[in-house]
Amino acid sequence: MKRYLDAKQDERVLSLLGGIPYKVVPHWYNATVRPLYLDLILPKQVENRHDLPVIIWFCGGAFSVMDREVWLPTLIDYAKTGYAVACVDYRTSPQYPFPAPVEDAKAAIRWLRAHAGEYGLDPEHFVAMGESAGGYLACMAALGGSEFDVGENLDQSSSIQGVVNYYGKVDYALCEQYKGSDRRAIEDFLGGNSDPTLPERMSCRNLVDRESPPMLIIHGDADPLVPLSESEALYEALQRCGVRSELCILKGAGHGEDVFYQPPIRRIILDFLAEVLH
Repeated sequence: MKRYLDAKQDERVLSLLGGIPYKVVPHWYNATVRPLYLDLILPKQVENRHDLPVIIWFCGGAFSVMDREVWLPTLIDYAKTGYAVACVDYRTSPQYPFPAPVEDAKAAIRWLRAHAGEYGLDPEHFVAMGESAGGYLACMAALGGSEFDVGENLDQSSSIQGVVNYYGKVDYALCEQYKGSDRRAIEDFLGGNSDPTLPERMSCRNLVDRESPPMLIIHGDADPLVPLSESEALYEALQRCGVRSELCILKGAGHGEDVFYQPPIRRIILDFLAEVLH
């Protein structure tokens, strides 16, 4: 069959720039080093890469494992709507406990700002997004202070303009409630630190102030790993400080289930981002 079709473009065509090194970190008992990478989803046509708002994505994994590529297929949906998407490596425990992953998150943001012109990014419209452990890093990218800005590109800001936090592990003051492997993962992330004030100091609800950026929190009320109460406490802290914030509770949803990544939730996120980024 021979057919003539009207040539028209209804959807943005994308390109994956994979394996871009953004930081070098100590490795193997500090005897050597290794790079950390990020992947960028951008318009394929270079002339369409300009003034792109950026979603900076951190995957989960109990701070003990991570794979920046796991969520690439899902994140493409955001890139099709006009966002650049950066999927970021970070160090994991027990080899690299807190604050190493937070330092990495901040370093990735600074690197993206330093290279905004090269990739057509809008440095004034950065959003951090993550799930589970990555949700904590997204929150800390917004709430963590200058003590986490170490390394390269210190002439660039690590500030962000919005946060989307999927069921993040954001409170460490109640870690004694966890059992088994979940308790071990938290203790590894704490790095065996004996400072009794550390869990409170690294809990996001205690870091909120009136200058915190807007935040959307999404959590299931049947989450067996991260209690909904952690997200509720963070949301209440944001509300007390007058910060633009939303808490979406998914009825019957557990931890990391596919229901969190369906079109209705994506629409909520895109509406939130459109509002907070103007």
